[in-house]
Amino acid sequence: MSDSLKGQPDDDDDDWFDKDEDDFVVERADKPQNSESVADSAGCSGTITDLLDNLKCFSADYDGNYVDPNKNYTATVDTKFNLHRSGPGKFVQTIPYTKLVNIVDSDSLTVLAEVCLQSNEFMATLQKKTYGPELMLVLMRIMIKLTTIPLHETVRQYCSILISQDHFWEQLTKFFDHPPENEKKKKRKKNIIVRPTIGRAEMVQVLIKFLTQVKQYHPLNHAATVLCRVLHKNSTDIDTALRDRLAAISAADDDEWQGKMTIYPSIRELKETDGPPQDLKRNIVKGRFESVQHYLEVHLNLLKEDFMIPLRTSLQQYRLHVGTHGPDKPFVNENVRIHHPVVLLLPAQISRRSQKEQLIVVDLDPTGRGFANLSARYNRLNLPATKRFMHGSLLLFSSGLTFDDLMVAIVSHRDSDDLKNGFIYVEIIRFEQENAAPYEGYDIFNRPFVMVESEIFFEPYHQVFNALVRLRAESFPLKSYIIDVQQPPTPVPEYALERSFRYADIEFDLKKPDDWPADALCEALGLNRSQYEAYKLAISNRFALIQGPPGTGKTFIGLKIVETLLANTDRQILLVCVTNHAVDQFLCGVTRFTDSVVRMGNQSKHPLLDVYNIKQLNEEQPIDQWVRTAYYNTKQDYLALLEQFEKLQRSHDVSNELRQSMIQCMDKLQQTSRRLNELSQASILKSIRNVRVIAMTTTFAARNRVLLELLGTPIVVIEEAAEVLEAHIVASLTVRTQHCILIGDHKQLRPTTSTYVLSVRYKLDLSLFERMINNRFSVATMVVQHRMRPEVANLLRPTIYRVLHDAESVSGYPTVVGMQHSLFFLTHNYPEGGIRSRVEKQSAAEEQHDEKSKRNIFECKFVLALCEYLLAQGPYTPEDITILTAYNGQLMQFLTERKTRHALRRVRIAVIDSFQGEESKIVLLSLVRSGSINPIVGDSIGFLAHENRICVALSRAREGFYIIGNMGLLAKCSKKWAQIEKTFKEQAAIGESIALRCQLHGTIVEVKDPDALEQLNRNNECACSLSADQS
Repeated sequence: MSDSLKGQPDDDDDDWFDKDEDDFVVERADKPQNSESVADSAGCSGTITDLLDNLKCFSADYDGNYVDPNKNYTATVDTKFNLHRSGPGKFVQTIPYTKLVNIVDSDSLTVLAEVCLQSNEFMATLQKKTYGPELMLVLMRIMIKLTTIPLHETVRQYCSILISQDHFWEQLTKFFDHPPENEKKKKRKKNIIVRPTIGRAEMVQVLIKFLTQVKQYHPLNHAATVLCRVLHKNSTDIDTALRDRLAAISAADDDEWQGKMTIYPSIRELKETDGPPQDLKRNIVKGRFESVQHYLEVHLNLLKEDFMIPLRTSLQQYRLHVGTHGPDKPFVNENVRIHHPVVLLLPAQISRRSQKEQLIVVDLDPTGRGFANLSARYNRLNLPATKRFMHGSLLLFSSGLTFDDLMVAIVSHRDSDDLKNGFIYVEIIRFEQENAAPYEGYDIFNRPFVMVESEIFFEPYHQVFNALVRLRAESFPLKSYIIDVQQPPTPVPEYALERSFRYADIEFDLKKPDDWPADALCEALGLNRSQYEAYKLAISNRFALIQGPPGTGKTFIGLKIVETLLANTDRQILLVCVTNHAVDQFLCGVTRFTDSVVRMGNQSKHPLLDVYNIKQLNEEQPIDQWVRTAYYNTKQDYLALLEQFEKLQRSHDVSNELRQSMIQCMDKLQQTSRRLNELSQASILKSIRNVRVIAMTTTFAARNRVLLELLGTPIVVIEEAAEVLEAHIVASLTVRTQHCILIGDHKQLRPTTSTYVLSVRYKLDLSLFERMINNRFSVATMVVQHRMRPEVANLLRPTIYRVLHDAESVSGYPTVVGMQHSLFFLTHNYPEGGIRSRVEKQSAAEEQHDEKSKRNIFECKFVLALCEYLLAQGPYTPEDITILTAYNGQLMQFLTERKTRHALRRVRIAVIDSFQGEESKIVLLSLVRSGSINPIVGDSIGFLAHENRICVALSRAREGFYIIGNMGLLAKCSKKWAQIEKTFKEQAAIGESIALRCQLHGTIVEVKDPDALEQLNRNNECACSLSADQS
């Protein structure tokens, strides 16, 4: 883990706080009422590496917000676990009124900084026993500004304190009962400050705005609700619109459903009938959404059901399995793994090392441990080498096989040594019992549990859901486009309305794109005409779509757009891509014309970008003083709660009251942990606030929503946009986004979902990019490809693209050495076999869903032998050749077979989906599907029938492309493949044997058996050495 607080948010689980409190030194002032009270001493010298040395925040919840909205997270001072930092008997001053007035006149971030620097004093001010109207007004104005800051847990703490102060509302009610005279003024002796009396209308306006904002963080108490109703009833002098808003605030408003929505499963949801709920709303393919609420209802529920349906269906199957076979027979399912029994422990019970930050441990093998508490079973499994139990994975616990009670948990920390021994650390999110209160009689430490491990990774769902559920109509980004599906009369971005742009001394007005000097700009930019049209659309429109078929230069045009924006504006640009490879590729191009870039995340594999990584940048920048102070104060809260939790653990009392106290304490610790996470994101704001280009993946963007909102970057460029779920795109935007450029191709890979029915019937896999095209938004399509030799490009036109021209450069590619053809489809009828082929499949449905296990031994041997043959021809290196396959099962087969072929160690082997956006000089493609060896199962080609995957599979090669598969089956099952077969035949590039050309003698030899190629490779002979019967 990182050694610093500025070990920023990241793409993985390892780049966060890893500190010890003894090394965290902040010198606090003796006079807290002074805003300069936190000294920037040697102990707080600049970098967080100096500031924190070994501090770990609870549960490694670095991605934050594992919060159950149905819990009350009130942080009032009278709760058992809210320990006052000042210590018993120590007097804490309040903030003087005059200073509050100065604070409230600042911008929102400055207000937050001042409040955090004087946190104790501000909380003491909120808890005063008496309030004058001026003080009430200024406190509400401060809270209004705080609620515009995305540090939600920090703001929630202050909101809950003020909301819970009954005397605040009582005195506010008295104010409205006895308003002071309008012109009366009070003067303080020895002070020239004059406080004008607060008018009734002014107070009502501020009150309404205050209640509207804080209600998102905390439900109103009875006194506040009564005040609103009284005002609405009696204040006839208040504007009608304000009175209506008062009524809405005191009633159950439209936002209430959002506050109660949760991504976590409940008992009821798990026991519902199979498939989607009857009231689940479909995505809108064409047309507008009714409102922001309608949009969020659709996407939040579809997002949740995408992981809930497989989970629910699998648990129903498990209950049937137990009823038929009993609990001891293993249950095999592709969506879940069942562990029974497991027990929950405290960290001290399993480790000699200090793991006090992790509160709950799951023992996966409580009955099978031997000497030194070791688990032979889990040592054999070697879980650290897998992607199981990753940070953020979802786990469900129940005390019985019928799931009448439920405990939802998240993997909070992944320690390799403990995981290898069958121990995992979890954060408990919620408890539920069907016929009892949540905690009644529920001892989590003294009973065995059934544990359900979800194979669908929960983390992306949680993060995107959490980002969307906080959106409201007033904060929704680009609402007129995304919700209303309308283009404004003036499409030019706001920041560019009053300026002309220039490139290479050529000036052009964004408001008049038809007047641009097209020929001169094409020459200066190095663009063909279709690329120029894409460039023009992107520069001059607030919301722009660029479609780029394979090889047409999507990254190239993106770089030209970014270069122009950097040269002509002073605005920051956020670059978002789906994959780390795409981020690296794009950012390497950006560094050619600016050094003001930062690469967020920890997954870059390009050495050129090391100096631009956020870690490097953080080491060079000090942290804002208010963040240091807020982090220190919050950490003190956390450590006090942790001490309380440890005392509760040591207690021998087993009463319900103690158990409930422990659960409440854990809740408080988790809430504090979320505050620490928000502050960790805020800590890097200063480092990147003035950087011109910030690059990250969609995963990073969703995980670090707080940082995105703090930045408020006005220009967002999203590459591979057609491959991303719409919810992920929206989670990357903020209310301050003025200019959004989506670059992608909806003819290639679509967004990935876990549930097929949601893609087909509910259109969840419809990207924002494709939806906007469906609604006839302006889209610029580039039509000249610079990648594939013409024979390869012919496979895509007109089958997939009506118009796709070849650049001159692709016509000059050489013929592949050692081969008669540079493009060829080797067709065969050797049946496929799955990894689980030893288990007889019982139905076509099971076969159809077993997509991940597909493999074809014949294709594997032939492709590897052909690859060795090509490498032996001389001009090709392992980096020139890529082996692609359609299935993970075949990928694993390739990797297994390659272990004995040393010449192929550096050849890249990948599945098609992971290779979108990339290319290779020579591609060898194994399609796998060739009819099952199980006669019960009918002919099927699975997702090979999807146009999007066909497009990606056929468009990765530049100079040489060799495909092996069963064309008869493909053409039978798909009209697209039938058209492609026709194209192969027209080019005489298909057959049951492949032609090799001997370099020495020019002889052509037909080969259809992998053993013949193996013989050539073993003996290092020319193709002529093969006899007719061998080939």
